Amino acid sequence: MTITTNESHIHLDIVGGIAGDMFIGAMLDAFEPLKADVFAAIEQVISKNIGRAELTAGLNSGISGLRFSLKLVNSEKETEEHVHSHPHPHSFHEHSHDHLHEEHLSQHGAADHSHEHSHKTTYRYLCQVLKTAKLDFDVANIAVELLTIIAVAEAKIHNKTLNDVHFHELADWDSLMDVVAAAVILNGLKQCSWSISTLPLGSGLVNTQHGLIPVPAPATAEILLGFEFSNDSVQGERITPTGAAILRYLRNNKLLIAQPQGRLVATGYGLGTKIFPAMPNILRALHFTKKPADSALQQAQQGTVVIIEFDIDDMTGEELGLSLELLRAQDGVLDVIAQTARGKKNRSVESVRLLASSAHYQDVIATCFNQTTTIGLRYRFETRAYLLREHLEVQEVAYKSVARPNGETSLKVEHDELLSLESLNQRRTLKYQVELLAQSDKP
Repeated sequence: MTITTNESHIHLDIVGGIAGDMFIGAMLDAFEPLKADVFAAIEQVISKNIGRAELTAGLNSGISGLRFSLKLVNSEKETEEHVHSHPHPHSFHEHSHDHLHEEHLSQHGAADHSHEHSHKTTYRYLCQVLKTAKLDFDVANIAVELLTIIAVAEAKIHNKTLNDVHFHELADWDSLMDVVAAAVILNGLKQCSWSISTLPLGSGLVNTQHGLIPVPAPATAEILLGFEFSNDSVQGERITPTGAAILRYLRNNKLLIAQPQGRLVATGYGLGTKIFPAMPNILRALHFTKKPADSALQQAQQGTVVIIEFDIDDMTGEELGLSLELLRAQDGVLDVIAQTARGKKNRSVESVRLLASSAHYQDVIATCFNQTTTIGLRYRFETRAYLLREHLEVQEVAYKSVARPNGETSLKVEHDELLSLESLNQRRTLKYQVELLAQSDKP
């Protein structure tokens, strides 16, 4: 069920952190009509003789919200609520054989969770389960994509192939349940745009079979490369791989944008199980309806870029010119601008400003230090919006076409096509001819 239109926007306020169960709780709190689809899908992968999904109201540090969990059928007891002692339960991080936490062993008992490999815990087998279950086609594909994001990270961290990746503790089922439930939600809200707050870094160590490892755990850190973090000084593991996979899915599918202005129409709160001393351990979802002008603007792509600035007063024009060309050729550099200004002691300086991708900015900074004489620079993260460019040809002349939010189209002949023309008038004439031909080619 798709319950929203492209006039809706969802902002995830990652206060305590994000895990699979917290995301599901927050979204079902804000979008109640999705509950029936979520529970129906879970029944396709979790049989009744194993257990049932539960959504219960609760509190965390005085904030009310929903907690999503699995109630397992037990041969010795009628049922037992399956909630881990981990700060954010139900992630593949807790269930993989590489990262089984000591807390999980102490609560459930090592005898109940053997580490012998089974084909039923492999990435390949679980993908087959998802594809053959009676799930909506798009839901199954999203669930597989989430699973793949986690598996690829685990494979890289442990130098394995995807076929060698085991989610060893999936006898507990709740991780598979979380992936399916998240997939139903993401599919049901596929017409929405999304935004997220800065991610909490967390701190400290978690105890695994490999000993103590730092937070965020290696798989989580791998999944979240390129995301912006901040340290709020609250200790503990704040983001699990399942929560990270949801965020990566949103970015991979170009659903993450800057938060627009709009009318707040609903809120939802997903609860974590751990209690933090300085803040509630919650994930908050905010549902906005966008203004018409905002809706048109969403045709533009948005993302985070890094502005890098420094001044040069001790390089010749020839030296600096070559250095700037090398910087323009650096991976991740989007633009380079240099302007002449007056610096200290009234000396003439070149003020250099670079626009770099957030995924490559550290390499770009290193290149700035290596290719120029600067010994200090400034950088900051900023949000930008940009229109998609379509690269086309008309009568073997290459040009860019850009569709604007108001429906108009801008055309620009590629720079290389103009190099052979001798005068400004010739270049303008070619541009005019390309525009006419391009317009005549439109249906």
